[in-house]
Amino acid sequence: KMLKPTDLKQLTEAIQQAGSERKSLYLHGTGTKSSLHENADAELQMSLCDYQGVVDYDPEELVLVVKSGTALQTVQTLLDSRQQMLAFEPPDFTHLLQQPHSGTIGGVVASNLSGSRRLSAGAARDYLLGFDAVSGRGEGFKSGSRVMKNVTGYDLSKLMCGSYGTLAVMGEITLKVLPKPETSKTLKLTADSVKDAQSALAAAFRTATEPSGGAIICDADGVHALVRLEGVNVSVSDRLTALSNALAHVKSASQILEQDVSEQIWTQITNAELFSEQAGDIWKCSIIPNQLDGFIQAVQRAGEVEFIADWAGGLVWIGCISQDVSTHIRNLIAQHGGGHAHLVRSQNTHSLPVFQPYSPAVAQLQKRIKSAFDPLAILNPAIMGLSETQQAVS
Repeated sequence: KMLKPTDLKQLTEAIQQAGSERKSLYLHGTGTKSSLHENADAELQMSLCDYQGVVDYDPEELVLVVKSGTALQTVQTLLDSRQQMLAFEPPDFTHLLQQPHSGTIGGVVASNLSGSRRLSAGAARDYLLGFDAVSGRGEGFKSGSRVMKNVTGYDLSKLMCGSYGTLAVMGEITLKVLPKPETSKTLKLTADSVKDAQSALAAAFRTATEPSGGAIICDADGVHALVRLEGVNVSVSDRLTALSNALAHVKSASQILEQDVSEQIWTQITNAELFSEQAGDIWKCSIIPNQLDGFIQAVQRAGEVEFIADWAGGLVWIGCISQDVSTHIRNLIAQHGGGHAHLVRSQNTHSLPVFQPYSPAVAQLQKRIKSAFDPLAILNPAIMGLSETQQAVS
């Protein structure tokens, strides 16, 4: 059965009824991000695709209040009309996940999806000012306000981001937005190796030029380090000159990508478009940046792969042509300082968990949090694969 509430009253009543009947609910917006989590083991479905609309938008105060089922594209079109943006640069996985559209703003917040600018601007959770929601108890609650401020107690906005709807169902969401930069330019450096490219990125981020993105890509011409600068035209030009001078000792060749090309290439990186047509598993790996070269070498020894490194080496997208890589990837991360690997898309026949298994201590903490919000465990059961038996990566 599919439930489609259109207001908070219907939403609350639906969860209360599910609780009274002890029936589990699979919550989603339009289902475009279903491959980002485990399969839901639920008796009922609730779609928030009809729970949509802009409640309030104050461009002068940089605040947007929107219902969680509102299409991400609708939000971005509205902000574009006022030369504003979601600063965390939410990725659009339409092509990667083979979906008809980019989904809802609630799905972005619930999965804490953030793009290349996360390195400088922060994650989705850093721009969630507040929300109203209904817990698995069927109780409505609110968190936050229209301004960023320090408060005593639990930071529920941070808790809800990345919870994948396992704790509560968000109704209205209040977001901080920012002005769009006047221009964007990218310094593209060609290096002899991943190690040299990583060194160039590290040197770039030690300068005062304020890069808003740092990535490593490979193509037929070699290994390239990309450093993005954004802002007003005069400032970007001056900073680009300073950056080129600062990196004169590490580059073997350089190229400046003007705004159109710069924006295009960062969209491709953020959206992991390189892997859209590739068969095999797609992994999103968070690692220690200075371990990038060793990690990539270890992955390449395990099997044939393609990769993109974003967040100055802290985020690595791996496209596994060989299934052997998927089997070993989490152990390889553990051997290179630790981190976690999220199986974003699987086309191979194996039963690897989508999310990085938690240590026993963290799993117990997750269990207590889940029990506090959803004691009957009716909201999105099992989609994060949480279990008391999960062990730390060895």
